[in-house]
Amino acid sequence: MPPYYRSNFPERRKFQPFPLTFWWWFGISAAAMIFSPIIPISRPDPFDDPGYLYELKYDGFRGLADTLNGRILSKNKNRMKRFEGVLETLPRGFVFDGEVVCLDERGRPVFNDLLFGRREPTYIPFDVLFVEGEDVRELPLKERKTLLDKVVRRYGLEKTEPFFGEGRPLFNAVCRLDLEGIVAKRLADSYSLKTKWFKILNRTYSQKVDRAELFERRYG
Repeated sequence: MPPYYRSNFPERRKFQPFPLTFWWWFGISAAAMIFSPIIPISRPDPFDDPGYLYELKYDGFRGLADTLNGRILSKNKNRMKRFEGVLETLPRGFVFDGEVVCLDERGRPVFNDLLFGRREPTYIPFDVLFVEGEDVRELPLKERKTLLDKVVRRYGLEKTEPFFGEGRPLFNAVCRLDLEGIVAKRLADSYSLKTKWFKILNRTYSQKVDRAELFERRYG
C-alpha cells in the first residue's frame, strides 16, 4: 500500500504466517480448469467481524491473471487482450485474482486514465488460485493470503493490504480519502462459487460521477 494511504487507515492486526509449501494438490492441469471468479455482493453498510478480513476495493477492471496459459480473463471470463501486457510483470506458473488499475503519483487509482489509456496499467493481485502450477483454491483464504504475501515479496509485486476484523474504521477512512469502497471476505472460506464476498461502496465516491457517459464515449 502506498505511503499516502497508510497514515490514514487504522492499524491492521498482525497475522501469523504459515510456511510456504507449494505442493498442495497433485495431478491437476490448470489448462483444463475453468476459472470462475467470486463476484462480491453489495451491502449497504460496513461491519466488524473477527472472522473477516477487509480490503480496499480498487477502481479498475477485475482480472484473473493466468500466467500458466498466458491470458487474463475478465469477471465474465472473456479474454482481456488489451491488458495482457501486465502478464509480463507477473511470475510464470501462477493464477492470480486481482484488479487492473492505473495509479497516479500518490498511488491512487484513476479510472479514467485506465479507460482511455493515459497511463501504463498495473496489476494488483488480491488472491492466488494456482501456485507454481498447483491448485490452492480449496485452501482457506487466510492460507492463500499467506502464500500470496510470500509470492509478492519474492517477485516484488503490488498487492492489497488486508485489515483484520475491523471493517467500519477502514470504510470510514476510505470515505475520507474519496476511494471506491471496501470488500469483506471470510478468512475460513475456500475460493469457490459458493463463497460470498461483500462489497461496501462509498456512496459519495467522486470518480463514479458520469461513469456511464464515459463508457459511452469510449465504447459507444
